[in-house]
Amino acid sequence: MAAMSDLPYLIKLLDDQDPAVAPAVSEKLAEFGGDISHDLAALGLAINDREKARVSKALAAGRRETLRDEWIVPSSGAVAMSDDWESFENVMRQISDFLHDGVTLRASLSDSLDLLVSEIEQELGEGLGSDDDEKLDAPSASLAPLANDLRTWLFVSGRFKGVVKGGDGERYFDLCRVIEAREGNATSLGILYMLVAYRMGVQVDGCNYPGHFLNKISIQGEPYLVDGFHKGRLFHVASLLSSNPDMSAKAKAAALGDNHLGIVLMRYLVEMQSTYRALGEAENLQLFTELSETLHV
Repeated sequence: MAAMSDLPYLIKLLDDQDPAVAPAVSEKLAEFGGDISHDLAALGLAINDREKARVSKALAAGRRETLRDEWIVPSSGAVAMSDDWESFENVMRQISDFLHDGVTLRASLSDSLDLLVSEIEQELGEGLGSDDDEKLDAPSASLAPLANDLRTWLFVSGRFKGVVKGGDGERYFDLCRVIEAREGNATSLGILYMLVAYRMGVQVDGCNYPGHFLNKISIQGEPYLVDGFHKGRLFHVASLLSSNPDMSAKAKAAALGDNHLGIVLMRYLVEMQSTYRALGEAENLQLFTELSETLHV
């Protein structure tokens, strides 16, 4: 078993020109579970960008195995996760950990969400909610802002933006990075909106709209769709349907139906598969295919 004290030597050995050395080093690094960020900090060991890239690549196999080992879903699959927010956030945390480079220190997804919610609470103040808005059974529900207030704070303000180019890149699915960089793709921004809202006692649902993930909220009792990617643009559901009589059955079902957490997670995993397929990363594609299959019954 590799020890933390071995890390400086293992990192140096990654530069060894002997082709037999790199696989052996990667095997040893895999014993750290794919993440040595805290070990590097404890050792006071600084590595340059070139070394970070090499080490992160060598740690990738360990991150894959860690995600496989941690991944637990109910035997009945996606349906059982329909309103299990705790499991949903935990799964998103596991994937964010996998997408991290395993080298640099950063806050966990839970801590990152806590800090973001604290920032929102400080700026919006308390008691902005109304009885018209859908509220969750959460301790902070009586003090929660409206879902529309959160939409404005996150997206209309421009604090969080849809990435213009390359939004299907894997880094834009990493919720910790999305929070840090304040940019993401439609799906990651939508999931972030949901998780922040839940922590603040507000109901924000996902909408598995074909081709572009949206959110669904209630404003004065009326259902609206939110496009966080495009500065939180609003669509009144009834008006959208009446003005688009030729809308596909799948789009109508997404706009009107219950897009529960299991469906949202499946959408996210399928998009991750598409990303790794496009990148030609067979091992990661296989991993996310396996994870997706656990949600089917």
